[in-house]
Amino acid sequence: MINSNQVKPRHRLLSLIAAVSIWVFLLGCQSDSAPSVDLCMPFDGLTPICGFQSPEDLAVLPDNSGILISEFGQMGDIAGQLSILSIADNSRSVLYSSASHRQSRSAMPIWGDPSCPEPQSFSPHGFDLTQRPSGRWQLLVVNHSDHERVEFFELDKDTADHWSVTWRGCVQSEDDSIYNDVASVNDGFVVSRMMSNENTGLAMVNYLLGRDTGYVWRWHLASGFQPVENTEGVMPNGVVATKTGSKVFVNLYGEDKVRVVDTKNKAVLAELDIISADNTNWDVSQKNKLIVASHEFNFRSMTNCMTGGDNNCQQPFEIIELDTVNYSQRSLVVSDGQFFGAATSAVRIGSNMYIGSFSGNRILIAPVGYGVVE
Repeated sequence: MINSNQVKPRHRLLSLIAAVSIWVFLLGCQSDSAPSVDLCMPFDGLTPICGFQSPEDLAVLPDNSGILISEFGQMGDIAGQLSILSIADNSRSVLYSSASHRQSRSAMPIWGDPSCPEPQSFSPHGFDLTQRPSGRWQLLVVNHSDHERVEFFELDKDTADHWSVTWRGCVQSEDDSIYNDVASVNDGFVVSRMMSNENTGLAMVNYLLGRDTGYVWRWHLASGFQPVENTEGVMPNGVVATKTGSKVFVNLYGEDKVRVVDTKNKAVLAELDIISADNTNWDVSQKNKLIVASHEFNFRSMTNCMTGGDNNCQQPFEIIELDTVNYSQRSLVVSDGQFFGAATSAVRIGSNMYIGSFSGNRILIAPVGYGVVE
């Protein structure tokens, strides 16, 4: 249950996007008609799992028994939660929310900044699940409530094989950043600074003009936040990194690029053409492979899509496998978006792709190769 009293609104960005969208609509654009099928029933080899709130980012549980889900809070406009989709029966269970956070309170923040308190509200965005050197599972989550923060959770399984998370600490933003995604490195994390929260109007103008709006921060307890050189770009979105942080992959959403940066030598290793790359996940089933969710996006449908709810954002998408050694790309799923659109994250379990979106109430299960033309 979402507790509306614990929501910290962030209306300026949403209002601006909506205003631009309405303006474009009034110029004569028409939205696509909805398909005449039940969006919560299987269709044409695709299986939707309904009952989620904007399942924006996904991660595979360590035992492959389910999918961790960040249920997006629309940039802090509403509360969100962390949940699990069970592979065995496609059921959903909530792990953490604004209403339940005190039940999982840690005695003290043992990870992150020791002066950062547990949040009073929770509106998640991108996240990252990794194993710490100690063997404990750490989940980093971008939280748009209580100013911009990165929350540290410990993921653990009890004797009954039930997964749970416990809050273990956080790091508070020190400036006017709006974060998007986060990735763990051995000595902290990297987080994509999409744009400024103090001047969203200018940021949107810069986006439309193709000017830089953000970059990637690297955080370490001893040194705090430091910008990662050569990550500046138009709307930095998803970010992943090697364990040491020596190599960072940042999705420059507004440039249709994925940039690969060598942080040690401060050099750009590659710029790869991928349309509106959103989130990227390491493929847990294959070494040196990334899974990139890419979708076509335009202001014509922005208003409808940004409302979340049960609506399907009818934007074509492609799920791409990216080789981190030779930078080759391979399509895994291609869709016109009419049944399920605007994919923002994807993970692979066996022969299926599990796909999430920042809009709508469903996760999509699609067989690897769906819609791909060889």
